[in-house]
Amino acid sequence: MARRGVEAAVDRRAMHLFVVTRGYPSEERLYNHGFVHRRVLAYRERGIRTTVFWLRRQKELTRYSYDGVDVIVGPTEACLEQIEKTRPDAVAAHAPADDFGDLFRALAGKVRTVGWIYGSEIMPFYKVTEREADDAARWDKAKATFERRIDFWRDFLSEPEPGFTLAFVSHYARATAEQAVGFPIRNSVVLPSPINTDLYAFEPKSPEQRFEILSVRPFSDWRYANDLSVAAILQLRDHPRFADMHFRFVGTGHLFERTLLPIRDLPNVTCEESFVPQQEIARLHRGAGIFLCPTRDDAQGVARDEAMSSGLVVATNRVAAIPEFADDDSAILAPPEDASALAEGIARLVDDPSEFERRSRNAAMRIRATIAMDLVIPRELELLAASST
Repeated sequence: MARRGVEAAVDRRAMHLFVVTRGYPSEERLYNHGFVHRRVLAYRERGIRTTVFWLRRQKELTRYSYDGVDVIVGPTEACLEQIEKTRPDAVAAHAPADDFGDLFRALAGKVRTVGWIYGSEIMPFYKVTEREADDAARWDKAKATFERRIDFWRDFLSEPEPGFTLAFVSHYARATAEQAVGFPIRNSVVLPSPINTDLYAFEPKSPEQRFEILSVRPFSDWRYANDLSVAAILQLRDHPRFADMHFRFVGTGHLFERTLLPIRDLPNVTCEESFVPQQEIARLHRGAGIFLCPTRDDAQGVARDEAMSSGLVVATNRVAAIPEFADDDSAILAPPEDASALAEGIARLVDDPSEFERRSRNAAMRIRATIAMDLVIPRELELLAASST
């Protein structure tokens, strides 16, 4: 009841939020920080006036529209001018790092500011996204980016600015960030990214759908562990019902071809190198029963949570933040780097349709009970409104 009261109070005040983000979707970049766009739509549905500014290193101010949202694109100076002009009640900064430093310092003590941390902004991401032996240049570049970011955060967070809060998407993300900076991060909260349970609606799965195994994943770095998916499929070839299984991979990235090469010629494997919008992902969910999404590190893993919301049984790894969002009653949780356990988990569901249906229902219920949009968005608005009155 308290959350509804806060949300209603925000509606009555016609609260104005100024969203500053590292990226935003467009027709050309459908996956570019879609989690920010989903929040903006949710805020607007609740009567919250929202301005979106994509912070980029460019001289001129540009604009475009995506899915009914007007997006302003420009440098820090232009962003500050827009904030001064519109005088918002609060600023929501998404995926900030050292390049947001001048913005944060200029807003200190003037505008309530909350920064959403999704992982790589503070965590040592290069240890899982790249492989030094595979591509030393990419490793060096990623490591240098992390070191630059962590230097900024150590300095900025040592003396927290007034009216500034960091929101981490998981307890794991906050703990890892604190380990990276070397001290507890004051003025911080844990708020997972919300899941649109209307878009990712649950429709009870039929037993036959346990044979439909879907993977919609980036192939941009090693963190997504698509190579473990390939290894698991190769092991499943010995299963007596392997021919009845169908594996569908959808995604893009520089690792796509080389990762899927060992299974591309299998008659029950489909590989589609493409971007797909949210509505299409939801449609793909409706036709599948298992979502193959192993990982080496996740601060949350929104794609996994969306699949669970649709009732897919996810096959992933018990690493990083995963146990905060999935358990053995709703998912297949393999040990780190264990493709055999992924294969064994899928085989168990194929062999036991009732267990598949049970975990499918549990997955959908778990998301609705913990991180559904209607639960999380009011908490976000409460946080943003905390010091804006």
